Amino acid sequence: MSTIRYRILPHSERPPFSLPELFGDLAVADICDALGRNAALPSAIKPLGAARLLGTAYTVNLPAGENLLLYYAVDNALPGDVLAVACDAYEDRAVCGEIMAALARKRGLAGFVVDGAVRDADALRAMDFPVYARAVSPNGPYKDGCGEINAPIAMGNAVIRPGDILVGDGDGLVAISRDEAEAVAERARAIRDEGLRKLAAIGKTGKLNFNWLYEKLAASSCAILD
Repeated sequence: MSTIRYRILPHSERPPFSLPELFGDLAVADICDALGRNAALPSAIKPLGAARLLGTAYTVNLPAGENLLLYYAVDNALPGDVLAVACDAYEDRAVCGEIMAALARKRGLAGFVVDGAVRDADALRAMDFPVYARAVSPNGPYKDGCGEINAPIAMGNAVIRPGDILVGDGDGLVAISRDEAEAVAERARAIRDEGLRKLAAIGKTGKLNFNWLYEKLAASSCAILD
Protein backbone atom coordinates (compact mmCIF):
# COMPACT_ATOMS: atom_id res chain seq x y z
CA MET A 1 0.00 0.00 0.00
CA SER A 2 1.50 3.32 -1.06
CA THR A 3 1.53 6.45 1.07
CA ILE A 4 0.87 9.80 -0.59
CA ARG A 5 3.68 12.09 0.51
CA TYR A 6 3.01 14.96 -1.86
CA ARG A 7 0.06 16.49 -3.63
CA ILE A 8 0.16 19.02 -6.46
CA LEU A 9 -3.20 20.57 -7.27
CA PRO A 10 -4.00 22.66 -10.36
CA HIS A 11 -3.59 26.42 -10.03
CA SER A 12 -7.17 27.10 -11.07
CA GLU A 13 -8.09 29.88 -8.65
CA ARG A 14 -6.01 32.66 -10.18
CA PRO A 15 -7.94 35.97 -10.34
CA PRO A 16 -7.73 38.38 -13.29
CA PHE A 17 -4.76 40.74 -13.27
CA SER A 18 -7.08 43.71 -12.69
CA LEU A 19 -8.08 42.49 -9.22
CA PRO A 20 -4.69 42.76 -7.46
CA GLU A 21 -4.18 46.16 -9.08
CA LEU A 22 -7.05 47.48 -6.94
CA PHE A 23 -4.55 47.40 -4.06
CA GLY A 24 -1.59 48.91 -5.90
CA ASP A 25 -1.84 52.27 -4.13
CA LEU A 26 -3.13 51.07 -0.75
CA ALA A 27 -1.20 50.60 2.49
CA VAL A 28 -1.35 47.30 4.35
CA ALA A 29 -2.52 49.10 7.51
CA ASP A 30 -5.55 50.54 5.70
CA ILE A 31 -6.38 47.15 4.20
CA CYS A 32 -6.13 45.51 7.64
CA ASP A 33 -8.47 48.15 9.07
CA ALA A 34 -10.91 47.43 6.25
CA LEU A 35 -10.75 43.74 7.23
CA GLY A 36 -11.58 44.36 10.88
CA ARG A 37 -8.07 44.99 12.26
CA ASN A 38 -7.32 41.29 12.75
CA ALA A 39 -6.21 40.07 9.31
CA ALA A 40 -2.44 40.59 9.16
CA LEU A 41 -0.02 37.72 8.69
CA PRO A 42 2.34 37.09 11.65
CA SER A 43 4.46 40.15 12.42
CA ALA A 44 7.54 37.91 12.65
CA ILE A 45 7.48 37.55 8.85
CA LYS A 46 9.50 40.56 7.71
CA PRO A 47 10.98 41.86 4.43
CA LEU A 48 14.68 41.37 3.86
CA GLY A 49 14.98 44.11 1.26
CA ALA A 50 12.31 45.49 -1.05
CA ALA A 51 9.15 45.70 1.04
CA ARG A 52 6.39 46.51 -1.43
CA LEU A 53 4.76 43.28 -2.56
CA LEU A 54 1.62 42.73 -4.60
CA GLY A 55 0.47 39.57 -6.31
CA THR A 56 -1.66 36.44 -6.18
CA ALA A 57 -0.89 33.55 -3.85
CA TYR A 58 0.65 30.37 -5.22
CA THR A 59 0.63 28.28 -2.08
CA VAL A 60 3.27 25.77 -0.97
CA ASN A 61 2.98 23.71 2.21
CA LEU A 62 6.29 22.18 3.33
CA PRO A 63 7.55 20.22 6.33
CA ALA A 64 10.22 21.93 8.40
CA GLY A 65 13.53 22.18 6.56
CA GLU A 66 12.26 20.63 3.29
CA ASN A 67 12.08 22.35 -0.11
CA LEU A 68 11.69 19.85 -2.97
CA LEU A 69 8.25 21.12 -3.97
CA LEU A 70 9.46 24.71 -3.83
CA TYR A 71 11.47 23.98 -6.99
CA TYR A 72 8.27 22.84 -8.68
CA ALA A 73 6.53 26.03 -7.56
CA VAL A 74 9.24 28.32 -8.94
CA ASP A 75 9.13 26.45 -12.24
CA ASN A 76 5.34 26.42 -12.59
CA ALA A 77 4.01 29.60 -10.97
CA LEU A 78 2.99 32.33 -13.38
CA PRO A 79 4.09 35.96 -13.68
CA GLY A 80 2.43 38.00 -10.95
CA ASP A 81 2.27 35.07 -8.51
CA VAL A 82 3.69 35.30 -5.00
CA LEU A 83 5.03 32.05 -3.58
CA ALA A 84 3.35 31.76 -0.18
CA VAL A 85 5.36 29.10 1.62
CA ALA A 86 4.29 27.57 4.92
CA CYS A 87 7.21 25.79 6.65
CA ASP A 88 5.77 25.12 10.09
CA ALA A 89 7.39 28.43 11.16
CA TYR A 90 10.71 26.55 11.40
CA GLU A 91 13.61 28.98 11.77
CA ASP A 92 16.77 26.87 11.75
CA ARG A 93 16.94 25.61 8.16
CA ALA A 94 16.48 27.79 5.09
CA VAL A 95 14.19 26.67 2.26
CA CYS A 96 15.47 29.11 -0.39
CA GLY A 97 18.04 31.80 -1.10
CA GLU A 98 19.59 33.93 -3.79
CA ILE A 99 19.48 31.41 -6.66
CA MET A 100 15.80 30.60 -6.29
CA ALA A 101 14.88 34.26 -5.81
CA ALA A 102 16.87 35.27 -8.89
CA LEU A 103 15.08 32.64 -10.97
CA ALA A 104 11.68 33.70 -9.64
CA ARG A 105 12.43 37.34 -10.39
CA LYS A 106 13.54 36.48 -13.93
CA ARG A 107 10.35 34.51 -14.50
CA GLY A 108 8.20 37.47 -13.46
CA LEU A 109 7.03 36.20 -10.10
CA ALA A 110 6.01 38.91 -7.65
CA GLY A 111 7.81 37.77 -4.50
CA PHE A 112 8.26 35.18 -1.76
CA VAL A 113 6.47 35.01 1.59
CA VAL A 114 8.13 32.32 3.71
CA ASP A 115 6.85 31.36 7.15
CA GLY A 116 10.23 29.87 7.88
CA ALA A 117 13.86 30.68 7.09
CA VAL A 118 15.80 31.82 4.03
CA ARG A 119 19.52 32.30 3.46
CA ASP A 120 21.87 34.47 1.35
CA ALA A 121 20.40 37.38 3.27
CA ASP A 122 22.85 40.03 2.05
CA ALA A 123 22.14 39.17 -1.59
CA LEU A 124 18.38 39.13 -1.01
CA ARG A 125 18.52 42.54 0.66
CA ALA A 126 20.33 43.94 -2.39
CA MET A 127 17.90 42.39 -4.85
CA ASP A 128 14.98 44.31 -6.34
CA PHE A 129 12.62 41.46 -5.46
CA PRO A 130 10.48 41.25 -2.33
CA VAL A 131 11.33 38.35 -0.02
CA TYR A 132 9.55 38.14 3.32
CA ALA A 133 10.67 35.53 5.84
CA ARG A 134 10.39 34.68 9.51
CA ALA A 135 14.12 34.04 9.96
CA VAL A 136 17.53 33.72 8.32
CA SER A 137 19.66 30.59 8.66
CA PRO A 138 22.70 29.41 6.70
CA ASN A 139 21.62 25.78 7.06
CA GLY A 140 20.45 24.40 3.73
CA PRO A 141 17.25 22.40 3.16
CA TYR A 142 16.64 18.72 2.57
CA LYS A 143 14.98 17.38 -0.58
CA ASP A 144 13.25 14.24 0.60
CA GLY A 145 9.83 15.01 -0.78
CA CYS A 146 6.42 15.48 0.78
CA GLY A 147 4.37 18.61 0.91
CA GLU A 148 1.49 20.17 -0.97
CA ILE A 149 0.99 22.79 -3.67
CA ASN A 150 -2.11 24.90 -4.40
CA ALA A 151 -3.97 23.99 -1.22
CA PRO A 152 -4.95 26.35 1.61
CA ILE A 153 -2.14 27.07 4.06
CA ALA A 154 -1.97 28.72 7.47
CA MET A 155 0.45 31.38 8.65
CA GLY A 156 -0.32 32.15 12.26
CA ASN A 157 -4.04 32.84 12.47
CA ALA A 158 -4.26 33.76 8.78
CA VAL A 159 -5.43 31.26 6.17
CA ILE A 160 -4.11 31.83 2.64
CA ARG A 161 -5.88 30.20 -0.27
CA PRO A 162 -4.58 29.83 -3.81
CA GLY A 163 -5.47 32.96 -5.73
CA ASP A 164 -5.77 35.19 -2.66
CA ILE A 165 -4.27 38.64 -3.12
CA LEU A 166 -1.14 39.26 -1.05
CA VAL A 167 -0.05 42.80 -0.22
CA GLY A 168 3.10 43.72 1.67
CA ASP A 169 4.82 46.92 2.75
CA GLY A 170 6.98 48.16 5.60
CA ASP A 171 4.21 47.40 8.11
CA GLY A 172 3.78 43.74 7.16
CA LEU A 173 1.54 41.51 5.08
CA VAL A 174 -2.12 40.83 4.51
CA ALA A 175 -4.04 38.32 2.37
CA ILE A 176 -7.38 39.20 0.78
CA SER A 177 -9.84 36.69 -0.62
CA ARG A 178 -10.58 37.44 -4.25
CA ASP A 179 -14.31 37.11 -3.50
CA GLU A 180 -14.19 40.17 -1.24
CA ALA A 181 -11.37 42.05 -2.95
CA GLU A 182 -13.47 44.78 -4.56
CA ALA A 183 -15.38 45.57 -1.36
CA VAL A 184 -12.21 45.53 0.76
CA ALA A 185 -10.37 47.82 -1.68
CA GLU A 186 -13.27 50.28 -1.59
CA ARG A 187 -13.32 50.34 2.23
CA ALA A 188 -9.54 50.63 2.44
CA ARG A 189 -9.54 53.53 0.00
CA ALA A 190 -12.13 55.36 2.11
CA ILE A 191 -10.00 54.75 5.23
CA ARG A 192 -6.92 56.07 3.42
CA ASP A 193 -8.76 59.19 2.26
CA GLU A 194 -10.00 59.89 5.79
CA GLY A 195 -6.42 59.59 7.04
CA LEU A 196 -5.26 62.06 4.41
CA ARG A 197 -7.93 64.51 5.52
CA LYS A 198 -6.72 64.22 9.11
CA LEU A 199 -3.13 64.83 8.07
CA ALA A 200 -4.21 67.87 6.09
CA ALA A 201 -6.08 69.22 9.14
CA ILE A 202 -3.02 68.70 11.34
CA GLY A 203 -0.86 70.51 8.82
CA LYS A 204 -3.29 73.42 8.61
CA THR A 205 -4.48 73.85 12.22
CA GLY A 206 -2.29 71.60 14.37
CA LYS A 207 -5.46 70.05 15.77
CA LEU A 208 -7.90 67.19 15.32
CA ASN A 209 -11.52 66.91 16.44
CA PHE A 210 -11.42 64.68 19.52
CA ASN A 211 -15.08 65.07 20.57
CA TRP A 212 -15.51 61.32 20.15
CA LEU A 213 -12.72 60.72 22.71
CA TYR A 214 -14.30 62.84 25.42
CA GLU A 215 -17.75 61.42 24.73
CA LYS A 216 -16.34 57.93 25.15
CA LEU A 217 -14.58 58.88 28.39
CA ALA A 218 -17.78 60.45 29.73
CA ALA A 219 -19.79 57.36 28.80
CA SER A 220 -17.23 55.28 30.69
CA SER A 221 -17.62 57.39 33.85
CA CYS A 222 -14.01 58.51 33.65
CA ALA A 223 -13.10 61.25 36.13
CA ILE A 224 -10.76 63.89 34.72
CA LEU A 225 -9.21 65.69 37.69
CA ASP A 226 -7.91 69.26 37.48
